[in-house]
Amino acid sequence: MLRTTSQGQEDFRALDASILEQLTDEERAKSVVYLDAQLRPPGASRIGEHEHQYEAPCLAAFIDPQPGDNWMHPCRYLLIDPATGKITSIPCDRPPVFGPLPPTWRVVWRSRGIDDWRLLPISASSPQETQKEENR
Repeated sequence: MLRTTSQGQEDFRALDASILEQLTDEERAKSVVYLDAQLRPPGASRIGEHEHQYEAPCLAAFIDPQPGDNWMHPCRYLLIDPATGKITSIPCDRPPVFGPLPPTWRVVWRSRGIDDWRLLPISASSPQETQKEENR
């Protein structure tokens, strides 16, 4: 499902389309959807307030149906197996992090009329640069 371009970069177009197919009509009309391009290894990882077990490596998408409305409100995550395309939906009530998202996240879908201020900020620094700054 996750392919590479002729330049050897990951091509997320098919994955983005699969994510959009998972949206309800209401989510298409009012949501912002983010995708973390960082592959999560098999095992346990935290999604919202709960830990989830992954059988295979996966990617996480975050669907915010009330962008800009502070937290806690209903939202959901999609866990995507990039090899098989299997998608698991997980209901939640909080964003991936409180504060800027790591730079591996990007916007996949933004409903018409959603102003920039309603988007979750995404850090411009790499995870290594962020760690160095935190250690100073």
